[in-house]
Amino acid sequence: MKKQRLSVAGRPAVRVDAIEKVSGKAFYTGDMELPGMAYAKILRSPLPHARILKVDAGKARALPGVIDVLTRDELAGLNYHYGATYKDQAVVAVDKVRYVGDPVAAVLSADELVAEEALGLIEVEYEELPFVDTVDDALAPGAPMVHEGDVPKAELRGSKYGAPDRFKGTNVCYHFGYARGDVDDGFARSDHVFEDVFRFNRVQHYSLEPHICVASFDGERLTVWSSCQDPFTLRGHLAGIFKLPLNRVRVVVPYVGGGYGGKLYVKADPIAAALSVRNGRPVKLALSVNESFKTVTRHPARIRIKTGVSKKGELVARELEVYMDTGAYADAGPRVTQKAGYRAVGPYRVANVKIDAHGVYSNTVPAGAFRGFGAVQVAWAYESQMDMIARRLGVDPLDFRLKNLLEKGEHYTPGDTPVDCDLKQGLRKVARALDWKKTSRPNVGKGLSVCMKDAGGTYKVAGATVKMSSDGSAVLLTGTVEVGQGCRTALSQVVAEELGIELGQVSVAQLDTDVTPFDVSTSASSSMTVMGLATQRAAQDVKKQLLRAAARVMGEKAGNLTLKGGRVRGAKGRGVPYSDVISDYFGSSATEIVGRGVYQDKKSKTAVLGSPTTFWEVGWGGVELEVDPDTGVIRILKYVSMADVGRAINPLQAEGQDEGGVLFGLGHTLLEEMVYEDGQLLNPNLVDYRVPAFHDLPEHFISELVESGNGPGPFGAKGMGEGGVLPAASAIAAAVEDAVGLRICDLPLSPPKVWQRLHERRQGK
Repeated sequence: MKKQRLSVAGRPAVRVDAIEKVSGKAFYTGDMELPGMAYAKILRSPLPHARILKVDAGKARALPGVIDVLTRDELAGLNYHYGATYKDQAVVAVDKVRYVGDPVAAVLSADELVAEEALGLIEVEYEELPFVDTVDDALAPGAPMVHEGDVPKAELRGSKYGAPDRFKGTNVCYHFGYARGDVDDGFARSDHVFEDVFRFNRVQHYSLEPHICVASFDGERLTVWSSCQDPFTLRGHLAGIFKLPLNRVRVVVPYVGGGYGGKLYVKADPIAAALSVRNGRPVKLALSVNESFKTVTRHPARIRIKTGVSKKGELVARELEVYMDTGAYADAGPRVTQKAGYRAVGPYRVANVKIDAHGVYSNTVPAGAFRGFGAVQVAWAYESQMDMIARRLGVDPLDFRLKNLLEKGEHYTPGDTPVDCDLKQGLRKVARALDWKKTSRPNVGKGLSVCMKDAGGTYKVAGATVKMSSDGSAVLLTGTVEVGQGCRTALSQVVAEELGIELGQVSVAQLDTDVTPFDVSTSASSSMTVMGLATQRAAQDVKKQLLRAAARVMGEKAGNLTLKGGRVRGAKGRGVPYSDVISDYFGSSATEIVGRGVYQDKKSKTAVLGSPTTFWEVGWGGVELEVDPDTGVIRILKYVSMADVGRAINPLQAEGQDEGGVLFGLGHTLLEEMVYEDGQLLNPNLVDYRVPAFHDLPEHFISELVESGNGPGPFGAKGMGEGGVLPAASAIAAAVEDAVGLRICDLPLSPPKVWQRLHERRQGK
């Protein structure tokens, strides 16, 4: 497939500046060293659920070198409860701890070793309480309550969250319901009805850079340098906690060493900020890998899916019951649950639908945003069942999908954006790349999958500014966070293309909430579409002003002028450098042209979620693998991934994002799982928790970009990067069944699990 590349000043744009040098080294939050800086360390709960009776920090305070100790007794005067959807989490635990790892106290010292020593001197008296560490236990009648009483709600992006009254007195903290048609009648009219239960495992983001922040309060203003994905949201939370106006809270985001959703919303920043406010000096708080494991995770889930099918092989009715384990605190859990419920039908035509999705508290690590945002869990269920139904009916899984997939232009739900790509075409391409009809040898199997999610975010608002200096070079100010996805390069390409200058003449300013235009967050595959449009509009604003100035300088109509190669070219072909146009127009070279651009998504009273999706993100995946029946080891022989990108602004980066997404999918499918026993997390480290390594890569890896210019972003682009994650698990599970006749409905498909199931089958169990 031919890959298009934007041409900048007549040359292909290939710069990838995901790491830029500042003072001779990459500038990350962890590099921050300020005069008088002290270091914070956190004391975390060893119990999953307990009431705090007493916190005695006297011995810790008396230790030479200790500057301060933060406990619940030091929170007076603060709005110490915060949260993205519910204000259910405190800066440090106040009444009780709710999971192993819940912050109880923090120590500040100029010496990190002294701070560590002081943690052991803090005496905490607990009253142990019954706990629930699985969604099944949390839902059981009479289960211990993780949160008693009503939890204060926080309004997030125009949406209010909660659960109906029928869930009062339970651990269900959020419910999303959706229905169309008559599902009971649909099942009654179906010739076949199938019902299955799937479980998705608890996995960790594992960014190479753990959570880290530096806070500095000068008596009037609070400045925070944070490894986060949503600096403006963080600014709002900190302003609320410390009762400061927004203009007295500044958040600066250097390069972030990976996020994947784990650095959205508030994490450890309030602790560092509170210590800095109390002591008037810079405070650095850097979590270890172990601590990051105990900070945020992906939602484990249980999904019951019931599907009715006609004798013609058409889907008639589908009912889903989704339970998402959001851990001890809601974080983004209600939003993730909402999206999981909305996306649970899959990319298929089903007239009768009923969905109930629940967010459930448990005494485990809080679960939040993670690449795929609820779609991963439900895609595992609906695509796995599609294969299981096809096998039960004796039909080809490819043909079964093709019969039921939505057509381009059809509506997923009334009021939402119509499907914007050819789902069938992409699936056929994957099948051809797999030699789908070709029979495999023993213990070798094939599987494929197609998944779709609404993307671009709900209630998205983004602004960008482009400043052209007097020499014709440009600076882009954007609130999109560089987390390794290459947004700085791609957005710079958009500016360069619009202004007719070389890519090297565009730089990106440091993200700083004091000067950078507002952006809700770097999430939902939105950078290239949402911020891309804001950036393009800002560049076009500069272009319009430059042409107007050139028209006066050159004595020609603006409509007859074009920009190319750093020159304004008139009807007669003569070119005037931008620098000459600017200096002649303003009468001075000491000036600049400033352009602004804004994106705001559309609201809709008929859209289920309040606004239609910006675009549909689609991922197709296919796999050929071999199962060793003696060990349960799965070896990926070939993986085919296809991503609908509209138009790839930078194909190299786009392919890298798609391949990275597939590797995430391989991880949670084959290896990764956070294991709890008696409320304790057993593997919060990279010795006992496995992520994919180079030897886990597919032997033959194909990643193709589908470029049909169907995106709403600049030059027909769409966001991407999450689609590659979605199909992996279901495609691999189907291939395992094709290879050895074993269907497993709970992830991961680890060697011990596969071997055990094969062994039980051989034993007739």
